[in-house]
Amino acid sequence: MSQIPEIADLEASWLARQLGLEGEFELDVEQVGAGQVANCFRLTLTDSEGVATSVIAKTPSRDETSRATAALQHLYLRETSFYNVLARNIATRTPECFYVERDDDDNFLLLLEDMSPARVVDQFDGLDVETAKNGLEHLAGLHGPTMGLEELHGAEWLGGVANALKPLYRAVLPTLFQSFLERYADEIDIDTAAFIKHLGEKLPTFSDYEAYAACVTHGDFRTDNLLFDAKDAEVPLCVVDWQTIGVGSPMLDVAYFLTTSLSVEDREAHEEELLDFYLEQLRVFGVEIPPDVARAEFARYTLQPVVMLVCSAVLVERTERGDRMFLSMIDRGIRAAKKWDALGELERHAAS
Repeated sequence: MSQIPEIADLEASWLARQLGLEGEFELDVEQVGAGQVANCFRLTLTDSEGVATSVIAKTPSRDETSRATAALQHLYLRETSFYNVLARNIATRTPECFYVERDDDDNFLLLLEDMSPARVVDQFDGLDVETAKNGLEHLAGLHGPTMGLEELHGAEWLGGVANALKPLYRAVLPTLFQSFLERYADEIDIDTAAFIKHLGEKLPTFSDYEAYAACVTHGDFRTDNLLFDAKDAEVPLCVVDWQTIGVGSPMLDVAYFLTTSLSVEDREAHEEELLDFYLEQLRVFGVEIPPDVARAEFARYTLQPVVMLVCSAVLVERTERGDRMFLSMIDRGIRAAKKWDALGELERHAAS
């Protein structure tokens, strides 16, 4: 068996050793989830008395386009490094990691705590306000403890990845925006196309920004990456999918979360309240961000779902649900960006 086992080659005895179990077991493998950048499997060990123990295995995607995208953006490096280095040092609940390994060819295997049964909220339905507050607590639990940790921020798998990707993003993003407009020409309206085109012209200004209080960010904090009432309601909320972890403004995650994971109506009615709630949660960790600064950064980052999802839509394996998700969240982001005058905020920042 190679250093990083393939799912098809896994042996019950090897898995039992990783989990600290003794005895004879039968192994059952079931693919779970609908991820587009990686594959997940439930591995269940059953002993001679019928007692079952399960974990989730995460592996590279089988789709060549998705895997190439992951390699280009160092997604597998980032997630495996998160579990190796950071997961135990934040206040955000994540699955316990029993095994993590990645090689130079970007093969990897994660064995993670099985959080089932859990309640999954459909990305299209959105969260209610109280559940959104729970999500913001967990964001504060990531952001607060990692602010000001310059040595961590500069690690190869965090700041190092960001610096390596900057020239690539500058060169590639305009092309991805154009590809999106061509691919989805029949699915988006004239106003949406015009906004995306305008934003595409402003990408250098969007990328050239120094956060007020830099911290480690999740990068894709939204409903599909949250498990609610996990482990039969033992765990109120668990955060998964750490492939896009980075360093930047905490408002990147906050704006991305609120614009993509609430209905437009709920966000517009409650976003000011939710912003203030998040700032209160940061104070638990001794962090104070002035409300006006937080709102200016929030305004800018209402563009984050548009930038990220326009690019993702043309970089990963195309599926019907994926198209629906991308277009729905981009629409939510554009609505929020217009309300908060995000493009105007970019212009004000460029002029300052």
